[in-house]
Amino acid sequence: MSKKHQFPKLRCRQAGFSILEMVIVVGIVLVAAAAALVNIIPSMKTSRSNAGMELVLGELRRAHERSIDERRIYRVTFVAPQTIQVDVGTVGIVGSTITGSAPAFVQAQPPLTLPATTQFIVVPGIPTAPNTTPDGFGSGNTAINFDLAIGGGGTQIYFQPDGRALDGGNQLNDGVVYLAEPGNLFSSRAVTLYGSTGRAKGWILGQVNGAAGWTQ
Repeated sequence: MSKKHQFPKLRCRQAGFSILEMVIVVGIVLVAAAAALVNIIPSMKTSRSNAGMELVLGELRRAHERSIDERRIYRVTFVAPQTIQVDVGTVGIVGSTITGSAPAFVQAQPPLTLPATTQFIVVPGIPTAPNTTPDGFGSGNTAINFDLAIGGGGTQIYFQPDGRALDGGNQLNDGVVYLAEPGNLFSSRAVTLYGSTGRAKGWILGQVNGAAGWTQ
């Protein structure tokens, strides 16, 4: 009589994760997501500030170029907290000054608005000492600060057909405008304007020799 061979039963381990393993994996994912968010949020704020600075630069440069190309006066007005208005003179220019032909102004385009949460604002902590402000303009205490030849605080620029930028009294209009996210010092940006040439420049606040300082 033949003997039947008996084989031991093989136990197959059921595939899957234990609850503890799942908790560990979820925890790792949450920590990674939080770390990514910490890095992304400052980048988003920087991106909005840079976009605001580029918007201001773009409008000043366009108004400057159009005033030369069209032989008309273009007026740019900054309105806190977030608005830029561009108007164009409707009549011919005499003597390349604001009052030479007393031009009436009409809107060249609908008002523009800075990116969300970015404002024309001075955040405490920006440099205010002499020669530490962008291009050495103003004291760093006023967000929209044109008309520096007559004490500052002006909000309007008149671009002339000869390339100059003047104030309301027909004087060269040097000035600066600051923008930032409220309460975020290093989101601060600035744009300066030279009246003699109508040239605009952008500035970024960062760490310079261990302190807050402006760079282009």
